[in-house]
Amino acid sequence: MNKVLVILLAALFALAGLAIPKATAQEQPEKKTAAAPKEARWHGRIVRINKDQSTLEVRREGVTKTIHYDMSTKWTEGTKPVDMSEFKQETDVICLGAYDDKGMFHATRIDLRHQ
Repeated sequence: MNKVLVILLAALFALAGLAIPKATAQEQPEKKTAAAPKEARWHGRIVRINKDQSTLEVRREGVTKTIHYDMSTKWTEGTKPVDMSEFKQETDVICLGAYDDKGMFHATRIDLRHQ
């Protein structure tokens, strides 16, 4: 009689264990399939500023990258906003943004750094 009770209890716990993961899986919200674009970062010194094309050329360790900006780009120094006129040649900057389909870096924020 004891063996039968032990086997029945084991079977009951096994069935309960199988049912619990299914219930918790239904409670989880659906994950988004489209991944958000990863924020890109480039840190270096300004080599050239082209206001007509709204670009900066920023060099780091011999590699120069063209950074595109627009009216929505935030110009900052730490956490406070600053005027774009403070960014000059040889200024140390950190550019945050994303790459577009063509591989061009579009900055959402350009931060002035002091060494």
